Amino acid sequence: MNIRELEVFKTIADCKSFSKASEKLFIAQPSLTKTIQRLEKNLGVKLFDRSNRIFRLTDEGELVYEKAIIMLQQMKELSIELEDTTKNIQGHLRVGLPQIIGTFFFPQVAKAFSQAFSEVTIEIVEDGGLTIEKLVEKGEIDVAFVVIPTKSKELEEQLLFEAPFVACLPENHILQNEQSITLSQLQNDDWISFDSSFALSQVILESCCKENFVPNTVYKTTQWDLLMALVRNDLGVTILPSPLVKVHSQDLCIKRISSQYIPWKIGIVVKKNSYKTRALKAFLKTASNVILVNESYDEMG
Repeated sequence: MNIRELEVFKTIADCKSFSKASEKLFIAQPSLTKTIQRLEKNLGVKLFDRSNRIFRLTDEGELVYEKAIIMLQQMKELSIELEDTTKNIQGHLRVGLPQIIGTFFFPQVAKAFSQAFSEVTIEIVEDGGLTIEKLVEKGEIDVAFVVIPTKSKELEEQLLFEAPFVACLPENHILQNEQSITLSQLQNDDWISFDSSFALSQVILESCCKENFVPNTVYKTTQWDLLMALVRNDLGVTILPSPLVKVHSQDLCIKRISSQYIPWKIGIVVKKNSYKTRALKAFLKTASNVILVNESYDEMG
């Protein structure tokens, strides 16, 4: 038994078809069949049930499949680790970035990292926070900035900073002269929110429910600047992290929320128990250092 045979076996099992696996691996189907026959002979068991048209693994095949996943992952990590020890810090990092976070502080992190580690390239993957978390879990990206705590048991989280949410109202809102407000004072207003792929949409809903109402959401968007423009045009209210509105508060009425403290906790996450390359370790350290030397993020300005 060798690694190549395990790779072929796993691909066939994943595709649930010899013909589809043949197309994916660019290997003729007769060659795949011979590889599986050789593997079955070496192991002394049948891996696939060929008694009917339904493609499935035998009980022994299920066991081999589970072990193959582990062994192939270990070989991949070993190859990365060996390569990592023989060279300067270089490589390629896939960084997950929800838009609302990316526009806020990532450019400073990227600049500091690129200056210190010019041989490491960065690929930015942008999407909603919840989608980004799933990509880290699957190993499709190496590291991500997200709202924490996440609900995932597969992620290792590190807090970078915390800031409060504030209420964002149109300039002519009836509460414009109040120093601070409660969310329940906005229960009769129309609300504007992010779509469900953003963790912030859940924050808005949960915060309103704590004050015994469900917001009447009339607009949902994936763009924070569009969200704020809708508020400016008197189409609804929302709550946003204070660092964001601090630099984009023109023509908006910003109010502290006195009825509850709603934290915006931003962290950096990686897949739990996965190997960290030197490039990834350097990136994690750089991100922490950049946040530490920047000004406080919890001021409203």
